[in-house]
Amino acid sequence: MKKTKPVPTTTETENDLCILTGEAEKINPHSTGLLHWEMTENLDGERGLRITANDSGGLFSREWVALSAISAVLKTHAAGDFTSTVLRPLFTSASRNNAGFLAAILRCADICLTEEGSAGAFSHRCYPDWEKRLEKLLTVSPSA
Repeated sequence: MKKTKPVPTTTETENDLCILTGEAEKINPHSTGLLHWEMTENLDGERGLRITANDSGGLFSREWVALSAISAVLKTHAAGDFTSTVLRPLFTSASRNNAGFLAAILRCADICLTEEGSAGAFSHRCYPDWEKRLEKLLTVSPSA
């Protein structure tokens, strides 16, 4: 499998502190490969997620998305199932894969804020204690 290039450092991200890195399975059961991500903290102390690589096909942007922005979207949809499209406004890039890839990352064991919804693989729902799980992520120490 081909792995995409590592995330390039920009003036916006070069001082970010990497807190956690991980992998997530894609949501589509027919897709292969893993998504790679990182949680970083910027100079203002705000934490966010970034997709860093894709083992197989599918373009994406390497935009940093604040956990506070993700939280705001999840709060709006915490009462029921939702699709990945609700995550699209979090990205400035037009890549159609961004929202679905972020949804997969939110489901992975290290982040674990959402799970598969009642409508199947492409629907999501927040765990009842997702806000407590998010608070835990905000206190994780940087990985060694």
